[in-house]
Amino acid sequence: MTGPYCPRCGQQQASANIRFCSRCGFVMNGIDRIVANGGVPQEFIGPGSESPKKRGVKQGGLLMLSSLILVPLLAIISAALDISPVFVAVTAVVTFWGGLLRILYALIFESGKPTGDSRGFVDSFKHTLSGRPSPASLPPSAQAPAETAFHPAPGSWRDTNDLEPTSVTEVTTRTLDRSRIDEN
Repeated sequence: MTGPYCPRCGQQQASANIRFCSRCGFVMNGIDRIVANGGVPQEFIGPGSESPKKRGVKQGGLLMLSSLILVPLLAIISAALDISPVFVAVTAVVTFWGGLLRILYALIFESGKPTGDSRGFVDSFKHTLSGRPSPASLPPSAQAPAETAFHPAPGSWRDTNDLEPTSVTEVTTRTLDRSRIDEN
C-alpha cells in the first residue's frame, strides 16, 4: 500500500503513517483527516459542527414537533373566536408534511460530511439571497483586462540592443569585448 501525496511538493510517500515528507520535509501529520473532511482541517470545522444531513433531519423534526404545539393552540383560538377551522387544518398539513419532506430531502440529497459553516438555515438562506459572495469564496480578480493595458506610440519601440545590461555577466562580457577591441 502506498501513502498519500505531499501537498507541498507532490511526492508520494512510502507509508500512510509517515510524519514528514521524504523530499521537502513537510509535516504530514493529520493529512489523512484533512482529506477525509474534504480539505478542511478539524480546527475549522469545530467540535459542534454538524453535517447538512443531520441539520436537515433536526429541522424537519422540529417542524413536525411544532405541529403538536401550533395545531392545538390554533384550534383553541379558532374555537374561541368562532373562526373556520380551515386555517388549523392547513397549518397541520404544512407543519407535519413539510417537516417530513424536509427530513426526506436531507436524507436523500444532503451531504453527511460536516461543514465549517456554523450559520443556521435561515441565516445561510438570507446570505444566499443577498447576492454577496460567501466568505469562503475567492475575492474578485484584481487584474485589468488586456485591452486596458498601456500601448506605446508607434516609433517609440526600443530595440533590445539599446537596453541597458541587466546582469553583472553582461556588463563584464561587454567590458571584455571592448578591451579586446582596444588591444587590436
